[in-house]
This record gives sequence, structure tokens and C-alpha cells, in this order.
Amino acid sequence: MTIFALQSAGGSPGVTTSAIALALGWPSRVIVAECDPSGGDILAGLLGGHVPPGGGLLTLALEAGRAGDLAVSAFWRHLIELDAEGSRLLLAGLSDPRQSIALQPSWPGLAATFAAVPCDVIADCGRLDASGAVPPLLAAAGLVALVLRPTLRQVSRARPRIDMLTEMVSRERIAVLLAGDGPHSRAEVAGALGVPVLAALPRDAKAAALLADGLGSRRALRARPLMRSAAGAGRALREAAALAGRPSVASQQEAGYPAEIAAVDAGDRS
Repeated sequence: MTIFALQSAGGSPGVTTSAIALALGWPSRVIVAECDPSGGDILAGLLGGHVPPGGGLLTLALEAGRAGDLAVSAFWRHLIELDAEGSRLLLAGLSDPRQSIALQPSWPGLAATFAAVPCDVIADCGRLDASGAVPPLLAAAGLVALVLRPTLRQVSRARPRIDMLTEMVSRERIAVLLAGDGPHSRAEVAGALGVPVLAALPRDAKAAALLADGLGSRRALRARPLMRSAAGAGRALREAAALAGRPSVASQQEAGYPAEIAAVDAGDRS
């Protein structure tokens, strides 16, 4: 299905919280994949340490290295259910940022696997900077959304990162997701950055405390402003990805992206 890659320009706008909120409001089965090279937070945050570590992104990559391939069927063993129905799933991220070095050769295979699973994947890619980008994953994404607050500081940080993204993906697959409060409107941010602002998630301290740190009860979560907005934001992201379409095999190969990603795309279109 489609990979939705979320990144920030720094300043902690809440990429992980946004990813979880989007997933909980997603209209179909979805996987949250913690792909931030600096490490994942959901096991200790939303899940409050109640799920023992094990499996996850690094173990999946190590298994793939030993087997020489990433079987989609084996991928499901590494997922954790985030709801009773098993329709919101988690691929837990790294527990130590030093592990990201060992993970680098595995990104092409991981990206190809994400693109091949029969449901959407929301990839929390953390902060976008010169050393923290994951180009193979971005190349396979149907949409890359830069998460930021509508403030001058965040917009200023986003400008060069939009330029960085255009070196890795086509501009029509880049968008902005606003998170939290700020003095600037969606139209002002879109005009300053030259890419569409697809949605805005409001500041919601109670919902954020639950999603980020597991504080509070899930009982009333669905009625919170953040969750109501997240459902609409998810629809906007899916519509934008559908309009953008996937990059052609030729364009991926010309850009130097791994052949296995292009092969997955070709298989989807056949």
C-alpha cells in the first residue's frame, strides 16, 4: 500500500504524537513504523513500558540480513497491536541511537517491505537533517509530510529542509502538516514554503499527554479535539498521495534509488 513519511525540521513539533493520532483516526488498517534514527518512544510512552522490548525495527533488519531477504510474511511477527481490533499496529523503533549505524544498509529492504504490505504505513522518521535522513524510505513514500508549528522559527527551519527533500523526492509528494499553535495561517505557511499545507492538528495537552507518555485514560480520547482533527488530516494525506501517484521506476533508477524499491512499485502497477 502507501508509505506516509513524517519528518520535522527540529524544535520538537510532535512528530510521534502526530503519527499516533493519525493512526488512531485512520480509516483502514495501518502500521506506525518508528524509523527515527535517534530512537523510538512509543514503547515507553503511549504503552507505558507494559510491552516488553523485543522484535521491532532492528530485529527485523537483522533477521533480513541473515536471510538475505525481507519476507513480508515474516514482517507481521514484529508488530505490536495498539488497539483491541488489531487494526492499528506498531513496528517499534530503535532503543539506542547508536544502533542506527548498523541499520543503514537495511533501509532499502525495509522500505521495499513497507511498500509491499497490504495496508498503509505511517513512518515516523524524526528530524530531517544532513545526517538523519533515510533516502530509501523517502523514495518509496507516497507522501512526505513535514510536521511543524505555524511559527516564524519553524517555517524558517523548514525552508532548507524542503529543498533537501526535493533532492530525494518529487515536489508533488511533499506537503506540510501543521501541529500546535502559532501566529501564521495555513495559507501563509504554504506561501512561504511553496508546498501545500494539508491539515492542521490543534494543541491538545490532554490528548498529547496520553499519546506521548501514556498519561490519562483512553476512554474519552476519541472526543478530544486532536483526535477529531487527526481523522480529517488522515483523509487529506491519503487524498494527496492518491493525486501525486507513485514515482515511475525510471525516475527512481535515475535518482539512484535501490532497485528493490522500483521493483515493488512495478509489481504494484502490473
